[in-house]
Amino acid sequence: MNWDQKNIFSLVALLVVLVVVPFFLERAPVPTTYQATPESMSTPAAPRRSPKPQDPSLGLLHSTNKASQGLTLYPTSGSAEVLLVDMAGVEVHKWNVDADRARLLPNGNLLVLHGSKWGLRNKPWSEMRHILREYDWGGNVVWEHRLDHPAHHDIQRLPNGNTLVLYLVEVPEVDKQRMKNPKLQSVPIRSDVILEISPEGKEVWRWEAHKHLDLESCGARDCSRLTNKQIEGKKQYDWTHINTISVLPENKWFDQGDTRFRPGNILVFPRNWWMALLIDKKTKEVVWEYNGDYKGGIVGGHEPYMIPKGFPGAGNILIFDNGRIKHESHVLEVEPPTKKLAWVYDSGQSFYTRIAGAAQRFANGNTLISEDETGRVFEVDRDGNLVWSYQGRRMRVNRAHRYPLDYCPQFRELMH
Repeated sequence: MNWDQKNIFSLVALLVVLVVVPFFLERAPVPTTYQATPESMSTPAAPRRSPKPQDPSLGLLHSTNKASQGLTLYPTSGSAEVLLVDMAGVEVHKWNVDADRARLLPNGNLLVLHGSKWGLRNKPWSEMRHILREYDWGGNVVWEHRLDHPAHHDIQRLPNGNTLVLYLVEVPEVDKQRMKNPKLQSVPIRSDVILEISPEGKEVWRWEAHKHLDLESCGARDCSRLTNKQIEGKKQYDWTHINTISVLPENKWFDQGDTRFRPGNILVFPRNWWMALLIDKKTKEVVWEYNGDYKGGIVGGHEPYMIPKGFPGAGNILIFDNGRIKHESHVLEVEPPTKKLAWVYDSGQSFYTRIAGAAQRFANGNTLISEDETGRVFEVDRDGNLVWSYQGRRMRVNRAHRYPLDYCPQFRELMH
């Protein structure tokens, strides 16, 4: 072999080393922390790493044996999921639907209003605000009713099988003629209607806010300010913004002769009025109202409901006060005849949701609180001590609610 041949051979050998050796080095053995699976072997993908530890700020955050047992319905706003969660924070069931409001029925079906804040921006949910639906345990539609106007915020199934629902309307010009303020009279005003329908979809009862409330009043709030878009007719004036319809149960106040609290009367919360109102279902007139004076009174507000018989505080009304000015929310328990506070949950600015929210009293005296904007749901005892806390997703929740373990037949199957 002459000198040139030797040089050529050396250059070829060097190229082989530079190309082939790195090729084999890249195929180093899989780290022992990774267990190969048939799926990983058949899918050409990037090298897999050990799974990240679970996010400590999600799932069950706190639990004690003082918590009231049950399963918690956790409707998300951002993932088209309504979760059912056990006391350990485990998702034991799920409906793949968007829900502005979801209520579990005693037969295990889910009554739903579509169109959460997220759903309003995403199809098909953004196109389903006029539709009321009931899904069975497996997610199949078993009942549906279409409204002429968009439903919002709340829906209730009554013991007689009828359904109560809220929907939006624009105040007709004929009703605006009663107004004395020309500025308000000239703008498009959005109002609320409560409708009761039979299972067949026939109208049974109706209440229209603009027929029974003063169109120039905003309750405890000043409603004299209008935006330029409202004055120009480009945007509706959101007058009432009712977010809750809650039917009074049997209660001691009515038993004692106070007919304002007749079972079947309806509690509502017009958020933009900053007060709870009680509507007499027979006369359709407001017979009780509450804004309160705790830390200046309610600002915002959601979910007034009367605590049923057999529960601590029975007959009193729980109200979720958003506290939108001071950026601190509160839960108020009000004795309705006197309007005195029987209990308050207040933890300063560590508890705050600017929008939405709910509170629920349990038989052991504890209270479940849904801090909707943060997605946190937690339970406190009568002394305000935290006994349970859960964060299902890093997104908003729509008024979580816990159901007892004997609530529906499907729960018994989940427990086995």
